[in-house]
Amino acid sequence: MFVDGLRFDTARRLCASLEARGCQIAETMNWAALPSVTATGKAAVSPVRDKISGTDDCDDFEPCVAATGQSLKGGYHLKKLLTDNHWVILDRNDNGDGRCNAWCEFGDIDSEGHVRGWKLAKHITPLLAEISERIAALLAAGWSSVRVVTDHGWLLMPGKLPTIQMSKDLTGNKWGRYAAIKPGASTNERLYPWFWTPNQQFALADGIACYGRSVDYNHGGLSLQECLTLELLVTKGSNALGNPIAEITDISWRGLRCTVAVDGQFAGLSLDIRTQAGESTSHSIINSPITALI
Repeated sequence: MFVDGLRFDTARRLCASLEARGCQIAETMNWAALPSVTATGKAAVSPVRDKISGTDDCDDFEPCVAATGQSLKGGYHLKKLLTDNHWVILDRNDNGDGRCNAWCEFGDIDSEGHVRGWKLAKHITPLLAEISERIAALLAAGWSSVRVVTDHGWLLMPGKLPTIQMSKDLTGNKWGRYAAIKPGASTNERLYPWFWTPNQQFALADGIACYGRSVDYNHGGLSLQECLTLELLVTKGSNALGNPIAEITDISWRGLRCTVAVDGQFAGLSLDIRTQAGESTSHSIINSPITALI
């Protein structure tokens, strides 16, 4: 499962949520590919990274299919690489059947950060709850484990991150925390090699600064918050979803009335009926309390 922008501390919070569900988690710390942006990092954590490369004349830091040179921009060719190498693609409402290997994407924290700015802090808890629920649904569908990977972290500062001005004569392209330098341009900026080919270099803004417009939320630079990530391997624990404290033994519909028989410790639980099991917004009846054992 690829989660865009799962920063290290938010990954730790996700661990706590999953452990509360009875899951077991193995953690692995990794460094993000530079620059710490989705275009570079998503391909780097994919299971087909050995089929991907970069080109020396690429100034948008989008890698390509090594065999054909086709850009991964837009996602089509990354998905084709995955399917050609026997990976099933699961959309956000598909839990699959637990067989073979599957790739899915869920919980776009990064997009929320770019849209909401500092208000992302208010929405992290429900975002992580949705990711936790999605992982639980995959395990319940029969997958033996879910490996959670991410591309980068981020910086967040209410009142906006500081800015650094760079001459347009030096840059081919510039984004928040990093910039492509024009060939032959002389600059005092520190240059770093692109993850996908060392021949392509770029500049990183100092400290927590950004090039150009000041914003509350950004990434792409060199900091622990942006570059240190946590990979999670999630499996069912002894008390996880496969061993529940309450069990639904029968479900019957009569018109619009649903009768559910529950065995076990059902006191205080609620019933949530959905049109899509893995989609938290597809409620038909939300949190109806279980008041009696039928």
